[in-house]
Amino acid sequence: MTISTFLDRMRQQKLQEIEKRQLVDPLAALRERQAEATEVLDWREALRSRQRPALIAELKARSPAQQNVANPDWPGIVKEYEAGGAAAVSVLTDESYFGGSLDLLEQVSQRTMLPRLHKEFILGEYQLREGRLRGASAALILVYYFSEKELHEIVNCCVEIGVTAVVECSLQEELPRALAINPDVLLLNNRPIAALPAEPQRGYLQGTIETTLRWWQEESELRRWKQQAGKCLISASCIDSRADVAYISSVPLDALLIGNAVMKAPNRVEFLRQLQS
Repeated sequence: MTISTFLDRMRQQKLQEIEKRQLVDPLAALRERQAEATEVLDWREALRSRQRPALIAELKARSPAQQNVANPDWPGIVKEYEAGGAAAVSVLTDESYFGGSLDLLEQVSQRTMLPRLHKEFILGEYQLREGRLRGASAALILVYYFSEKELHEIVNCCVEIGVTAVVECSLQEELPRALAINPDVLLLNNRPIAALPAEPQRGYLQGTIETTLRWWQEESELRRWKQQAGKCLISASCIDSRADVAYISSVPLDALLIGNAVMKAPNRVEFLRQLQS
């Protein structure tokens, strides 16, 4: 397998991780345990019920470029997110680059009624079921990893398992493939993660909120997609201030996903409230 990008590297790593975990917990066993999964929290309804754009606050100890917080008090941070008015929580479960885990997802699920996004480099059913069994309400699906046919199949798999598919594009060229399957939830990543080199440390923090604004202005199919009832549009990454929120306010966004900025904020509650003021 040729590795030319960070996402290629993560695909190879995840395939190896899945292979090891399946030796202990095979897919058939996960399917049998589906009845153990907690009640699904409605992801889209949670976002629609809040002032728009709603906020999705992320739990991320670190990224390839920086340490956000050492020895995080995850239960305490979740309480801060609730107090700050977050509508949902995004949980990184990759350990190698982001300091997360499936155990963290389960821990968070046991401590909050906010819907949880399983943010991982998801390749198929096995990871979807792992997340669902640990309380995920939604799963991040990176368009980069899938053809149009494969994308349609994994979104259908999400429906079968009972999680909302959050379909992510981080390059403009990915948008036609995503829109072709008419997803219910589409996430525009202002950080071009699909273009990062295999060793992403230096380039990871590149990106600009102008990405969301530019794509909205240039992509007529995106605007037509959003005109359909019930479609949910999210902007993620590079949103660091109330001024950033105002800058992209002409785009009819249902939610903003806030990661590094909220994790590093001296007062997370106040930071989230300011974004909504």
